[in-house]
Amino acid sequence: MGFNYRYRYRYDYQRLPLTRLMLLQLVLTIIIFSYSCNAFVPTVVLPPAITTNARTTNGAALILITKMSSSNDNEDDTDTSTRNVFAKKGGARGRILILGGSGFLGESIASRAIREGYAVTSISRRGKPPEGNSICDKIDYRIGDARDLKTIEKVLNEGDGDRDGDGDDTSTRGNGEPFVAVVHCIGLLFDADSRLGRFNRFASGSGSRPEDSSSTYDEISRLTAFHAISATESYAKKDGRRIPFIFTSAAEAGWSEVRGGSFVERRLAPNWLRRYLAAKRKVESRLLEYQTVELLRPVIFRPSLIYSLDRVLSLPPVGAFYVGNRLGLPFVDRPVTVQALSTAAVRAIGNPGVEGVQRFSEIDELSK
Repeated sequence: MGFNYRYRYRYDYQRLPLTRLMLLQLVLTIIIFSYSCNAFVPTVVLPPAITTNARTTNGAALILITKMSSSNDNEDDTDTSTRNVFAKKGGARGRILILGGSGFLGESIASRAIREGYAVTSISRRGKPPEGNSICDKIDYRIGDARDLKTIEKVLNEGDGDRDGDGDDTSTRGNGEPFVAVVHCIGLLFDADSRLGRFNRFASGSGSRPEDSSSTYDEISRLTAFHAISATESYAKKDGRRIPFIFTSAAEAGWSEVRGGSFVERRLAPNWLRRYLAAKRKVESRLLEYQTVELLRPVIFRPSLIYSLDRVLSLPPVGAFYVGNRLGLPFVDRPVTVQALSTAAVRAIGNPGVEGVQRFSEIDELSK
């Protein structure tokens, strides 16, 4: 089977017209060079057995940069959060917990959620973004480490409120407004083990970087997502309903499902990229376990490059991805704007029919 696959791959490759073959090689060269040089600006990106309604997909494309949100070891354990005193106290549509809400994608999702009538609480290592927009004043920013399960549980427990109607508010902070969804936007492009962590400040839209040797893909992407899933499952059991859980993965996590994707990952992708994708896939698998799907409604976005037109340095690699996708390369997905992905994430929360993996075409549809 392996021999036949390789034979078919070589055969199809050789049959390509010369012009198309040259364009394919050019696109691959630009893409790999973009990874290595960090020429593009990130997402986020992140933290997927599917139910009968869940959508499956063939993911494809090459790297996604996500925002890192990690611990602040100097925080006092008795009060690990700093709150925005101007934060909106309630939302007509309920409250959303965003992990990594001060990052490039997280801040965009938080802003969109506020505009669409939700209240938003964010947990991140930085708290409120230093240069946030006016919408940020309506977001409840907390400083915390999502690698600590209790940090997430503590905030979610605020949504318990007065469940039994006895006048005893069980929430530890806030107004006890219930949470209606959890969004995971924590990640980083280069982890500590890649020895390229110092370059994250150029690749990250929020200028984040690994803060210590434990800032690995397994710790930042997988562990934080696993903790968020576990905490949300416990909250859903108490709340008595399925809670939407939004995770931003990467189109490249679906390489194994498309023709040529496995070849690109094995032969062209650097080791750090393979580890990055392994962490994303572990979270996807955890989210789509039968027991999890019973309690949560998993929505896994698999975008390719996430860009914004006001970030000029991101445009050359974005153009390369557009060309690769138009050429029909099955392992290259069309990039999406951060605005489109943010809108899609918020719309998915209120649409019970959205479940499972969502590629760029689904993102386009949800963001209309």
